Amino acid sequence: MLEVYLNFKNEAAEAIAFYETVFDLTCEDVMTFADAPEDPEHPTPEAWKNLIINASMTIEGVPVMFSDVPDGMGLTFIEGNNVSLVISTEDEAKIDRIFERLTEGGKVTMPLGETFWSKKYGMVIDKFGINWMLNYYIES
Repeated sequence: MLEVYLNFKNEAAEAIAFYETVFDLTCEDVMTFADAPEDPEHPTPEAWKNLIINASMTIEGVPVMFSDVPDGMGLTFIEGNNVSLVISTEDEAKIDRIFERLTEGGKVTMPLGETFWSKKYGMVIDKFGINWMLNYYIES
């Protein structure tokens, strides 16, 4: 099974709320740094306690996990286009709706339109820097 893990710079809760509206679902599995067992040798900084240590929801049948990566944890965020999440469906209205929602605060890199491989295809970078490809196809 392939799963997706998305890391955010102190924006995981905001991203989760956004994706809940984009995909009409609810994330019910959220754990903050405050929920983790306390390690006396490595106490959790107060500034981290309300940040997400792990959350998950299933988007289009794929488990997607979320986490904040606070300062000091050693992760470098590089915005790029080497990974994209793809939504493919035979439901044209669904593609239109999801694409429109993902563009809120984001950037369209390819408007929805017909291509040689798809009846409707488009690309967007959402407001969190996540690359999305949306593909409407008709099964032959």
